[in-house]
Amino acid sequence: LAARGSRPLVYVYRWLDTLHRQLLGSRSSASFLDIWHPRSQFLSEFAFHRALLASPFATASPESADFFFVPFYSRLALGQKNQSARAALIATLRRQLEASPYYRRSGGRDHMFLLSSGRPMELLFGEALPLLADAIRLQAIHLRADPDRGAQSQPFAGLAAGRWQRKEVRVPHFVPWLPQDDAVTAGSKRRSVCLEATPSTRLREALLAPSSPLRRVPGAHLRPTGRSSAPAHDRRRRAAACAARQRLRTCRFCVVPAGRTPSTRRLFEAVAAKCIPILLADG
Repeated sequence: LAARGSRPLVYVYRWLDTLHRQLLGSRSSASFLDIWHPRSQFLSEFAFHRALLASPFATASPESADFFFVPFYSRLALGQKNQSARAALIATLRRQLEASPYYRRSGGRDHMFLLSSGRPMELLFGEALPLLADAIRLQAIHLRADPDRGAQSQPFAGLAAGRWQRKEVRVPHFVPWLPQDDAVTAGSKRRSVCLEATPSTRLREALLAPSSPLRRVPGAHLRPTGRSSAPAHDRRRRAAACAARQRLRTCRFCVVPAGRTPSTRRLFEAVAAKCIPILLADG
């Protein structure tokens, strides 16, 4: 590639296009496609796929490709009430990988797939998972076990974790970029440093406390929030999420504490709102 002196080329497989269209059109996918719903963060699988197809890195010729992208909407499929559709996706993925001469040529080492969820990989990819063991894993989430969530948060359960952790590349969470974000100017920034978060960790408690040093910063906006008991599609909850994004656009600096995992979509929301992120983590 370096000798060729050009950008890397990626061939995007089309095996699952029809099944993916059916998946996106199902009622069970509606919450994933709602930008104010918490599930929208899992749209990284869809958004990266579409962006790659429209990019100058995509090639229609597998013979000229340096890498092969395997689109598979694993988290959307897992959220389906009709699990026969998910089974069909997994079976097609396995069958087509086994039949691909480009996969067989490299054993999958030049193939890439995207992971947007911390659910167990065996649950997300089923019988196709062994075929992806040597592929490049594009991760929109930091994979680690979460003791608070038990077996649902053991991403490498039943796997040789060392083998799976060798080839990982981080990609952003999905965050919608809205027309209002493009309209933000320096004059929009009437607040200095901002943080709106649930005080769910010691670090967050300290940052949001009345005695927090941040409260002495002129123009600071610090707002503790509670976990809403309303359904994720509730109008009030969606309105609150929209209002929080609007306030973010008025901030010069946005404090970004770690979430449930060290990766957090809050970072990318700050970037979209043209707010300079300040990254903090416990320890």
